[in-house]
Amino acid sequence: MKLLIIALSALKSNKTRFFLASLGIMIGIAAVIVMVAIGKGSHHEVMNVIAKMGENLLTINAGEMKRRGGRLRLAGNVTTLNLRDVDYLSQEVSGLTLVAPFEIKEMKVKYLQVLTATNVAGSTPEFLKTRNYQIASGEMFNERDQKLRAKVAVVGNTVIKNMFGEDDPLGKTVRINAIPFKIIGVFEGKGLDSDGIDQDDILLIPITSMLRRLLNQNYISTIYAKADSRENIDRVAVKIKTLLRDRHKISDDAEDDFTIISQLDLENLKAETSELFTRLIVGVAAISLVVGGIGILAVMLISVKERTREIGVRRAVGATKGDIVGQFLFESILIGLFGGCFGVVLGAGITLGITAWGIGNLILDMQSIYISTGVCTAIGIMFGLFPAIKASRLDPMVALTVE
Repeated sequence: MKLLIIALSALKSNKTRFFLASLGIMIGIAAVIVMVAIGKGSHHEVMNVIAKMGENLLTINAGEMKRRGGRLRLAGNVTTLNLRDVDYLSQEVSGLTLVAPFEIKEMKVKYLQVLTATNVAGSTPEFLKTRNYQIASGEMFNERDQKLRAKVAVVGNTVIKNMFGEDDPLGKTVRINAIPFKIIGVFEGKGLDSDGIDQDDILLIPITSMLRRLLNQNYISTIYAKADSRENIDRVAVKIKTLLRDRHKISDDAEDDFTIISQLDLENLKAETSELFTRLIVGVAAISLVVGGIGILAVMLISVKERTREIGVRRAVGATKGDIVGQFLFESILIGLFGGCFGVVLGAGITLGITAWGIGNLILDMQSIYISTGVCTAIGIMFGLFPAIKASRLDPMVALTVE
């Protein structure tokens, strides 16, 4: 307690130096807290986007999917996935609640004199629940439309904005490859997916109409499947893989002609990317903590030099080397803690302020605050130890003669 009082008195007598020494720590801690909050907020947003793509979702793509430019892209042209696979999986795989085929291609769509390139996709009514889409107005096409290869469509908000402007699209007719399709429904807004692709830029028609009327093909590129629970996703994925390999007559030593990506795979991939990003920005922010520690070191060395006579007097009246080390260590720790406490307040304030003003989605991480407090103490000890030891090693007789 006596050493603490002495350390506080010494720091009080040099307030400006005390503040400047702690300023680097203050900025460093605030930066770390804000950066961690940015990382946590980004991770939370990505997980929400993945969840909105579909609950317990499994995506089966024809061919091998490789990540290029940050997105999963199909390598090669594989034509082995078809509608019969969809029916087979829905009947044979226990634990699947929904299965929906999906084929998409960017095509020219015309409405009156407006010609726009948009994503024309084909699927079944199960697409709604599988991919978590909602109908805002109108209706979804049904199984009868599937069988009749009906020329009907449901559109997203981006398509409406690009083609219809402020007009109500319901009941309007658009032409795709000169074939008329009537708009019978409008999707609610979905925003971007986990790869940054606009999910509202879609004009959805029955899969049979897509394959026969527009593409003239009998294969599909994607199947969306929904497991009955999160716990069953991996088991269902294994079952799907086994059945598709058997149906496609793939030998044991041959590679799959399809790729299964589960919601868990997406979450893990995005979590790894988010964690790497968070570590990077926190590492950059932590450099300022090192700079702050060097500031403490410099201030304490100057303090030792200026207080040489004081150290000599203390040693002459009975203070031990341990007392001198303790005194200067207390001073450096107090500088670190002062800067750390105000840094925590500043960082938390910036985080909560940005969130409250709606500028960004930041999540305050309490663990970063607890760790920051410990780091401040550690910095005070690390960068204050050398000056403290140097002060304790001063010869009392020499120190007393210093003017």
